[in-house]
Amino acid sequence: MAILLTLVFPLVSCGGRKEATAKGTRPLTMRDEHLQPTSSDDVRFASAMGAGGGGMMGGGAGMPAGASPVVAGVVPEGWTEAPSSMFRLLNYTFDDGGEAYVSVSQGGVLENVNRWLGQFGASPMTDLEGWEKVEAAGYHGVWVKADGSFGGAMGAAAKSDWALRGVVMEKNGEILTVKLMGPAAAMPEQETKLRAFVSALQPAP
Repeated sequence: MAILLTLVFPLVSCGGRKEATAKGTRPLTMRDEHLQPTSSDDVRFASAMGAGGGGMMGGGAGMPAGASPVVAGVVPEGWTEAPSSMFRLLNYTFDDGGEAYVSVSQGGVLENVNRWLGQFGASPMTDLEGWEKVEAAGYHGVWVKADGSFGGAMGAAAKSDWALRGVVMEKNGEILTVKLMGPAAAMPEQETKLRAFVSALQPAP
């Protein structure tokens, strides 16, 4: 699935001021989660190009909503299932505004880890040597942790005393992420639940 981008810009010549229109397409990604298809071209273009704060962000491009490559073996107590989407294939909320969701992303493991770290103002990594490894549903990757001030992403507001726990995993070139964010004070309990959730993930039938 692709999205059409339209840009209108002025041209000034001896004959006066004219307008030119440039059009193009690119694959639909997680940056487009907050696109407004009924808004003006200017609004749609700004949203398409600027959402998410930069970085290549995937999200199961071309997959119908809810078509996840994995299924949940267990749903932790206190997690409430929320509607799935093309960008949140399995989606849950918990108390105090916390959320956990499964996505398919573009790029590589390191690129996605650095994107998450950047949302908390952390410096990017050059490699993931020494990071805690994880295996689930045939995927292999690393655990990711970040604490502090969340800078906001995908239209979400910035928050202080926030934390991220999650995994970025790869299988046959496909990147699967499980991302949990919420108040830092809730992380000891929620990380335990997240680990149980990840370890119980199973390939979709």
